[in-house]
Amino acid sequence: MDSLTQIILGAAVGEATLGRKVGNRAMLWGGIAGTLPDLDVLANAVSDPMSALAYHRAFTHSLLFAVLAAPLLGLAIHRLYGGKDGPLPGPWAYPALLMLFYAMLTAGSYAMPIEIYHIPGITLAITLAFGGIFLVVAALRWLRGFPQKIPNTSWGGWTLLAFGAIVTHPLLDCFTAYGTQFLQPLASTRITWNTISVVDPLYTLPFLALLVWARTQVQGTAKRQWLNRAGLVLSSVYLLLTVVNYFNVEGIMEDSLAEEGIEAESLVVSPSIFNNVLWSGTAREGKDVFYFSQYSLFDRERSFAPYTRIEGNHAWLAPYANDRDLRILQWFTKGYYGVMPGSGGSEGQVQVNDLRYGLLDEDPTSPSSYIFSWQVDTTVHPVRAWQAPPGDNVDMNDLFSRLWKRIKGI
Repeated sequence: MDSLTQIILGAAVGEATLGRKVGNRAMLWGGIAGTLPDLDVLANAVSDPMSALAYHRAFTHSLLFAVLAAPLLGLAIHRLYGGKDGPLPGPWAYPALLMLFYAMLTAGSYAMPIEIYHIPGITLAITLAFGGIFLVVAALRWLRGFPQKIPNTSWGGWTLLAFGAIVTHPLLDCFTAYGTQFLQPLASTRITWNTISVVDPLYTLPFLALLVWARTQVQGTAKRQWLNRAGLVLSSVYLLLTVVNYFNVEGIMEDSLAEEGIEAESLVVSPSIFNNVLWSGTAREGKDVFYFSQYSLFDRERSFAPYTRIEGNHAWLAPYANDRDLRILQWFTKGYYGVMPGSGGSEGQVQVNDLRYGLLDEDPTSPSSYIFSWQVDTTVHPVRAWQAPPGDNVDMNDLFSRLWKRIKGI
């Protein structure tokens, strides 16, 4: 999900783990650890577009990363506040920890089943950002004059906090339609449970309000702990309700397809952005014919209707199916993609659209109708792909107006 939500979740987990022992530092480091996996976005700055696409929500979002990174982060925090537990004593602790972090991240990235370019550069950028976080916190301590009486706990305690905050990040991402590669490097499968949007204010805002309220209370008090737990419980209950919604909507989609006489081989349903009321559904019939529709929980009829037919045109790219960039696109879209002429008008250039997230416009032949799309140049071999920029003719005010109108139901 979005970074703000992950910071909130990490801070709440940190408070629940060590709030009574280390006070506000539990929220601080929980929030930092909770957003640590998203440092993988730095791949966009140092690698090619398809490598960055495949690397996002990959090894840094895996269970193995949480297991290996937590002790390193825990030891670094323990040392920052004057602790002496564990290995690597003395002034060389931080350089050694950074080297270990870099080696762990690089080895895990090379073990990924997907072909990623420029891995040393990607992992170096992430490691430097990881070290930069400690430099910022240390600088703030320096500005405060290095206060001596700072609550600290054992290396093991900080490791437990770091693990809890890191691992809940990809677990929450698994509930989204974008998903995460939680099993890397053992498998490249992206786990996508499709129950919640990547941005959902009803999940985030009450959670944030309760966390901020808890932060205003005296450290270690029962009220502070109760408010923090209330945020965790409330957000978890809402997440459970999205799972109930998913199975309800999936059943409606299956019934609707049967009524329309569409013999779907597979289907995918997911909530639209910012809400859990309006759902999009895409069904695949045959190899490359797709049908898209929407359903709002406020609709009078329990039915996805009408359906928009979208031609996949997969044969256009069949000669290049084994090229690395196309293999990544096929993997990322899980086969739910459509091909159309490129928006640039260049000969040999086509546009590949991710069909799992529905349409931004009613016209499936419009290049700007898709949330995720890529331009593919077939005049070079192997073919080269890059993410298409947003369409210039997309009226965002009109888009959100239509979204709100559709949420209210038919």
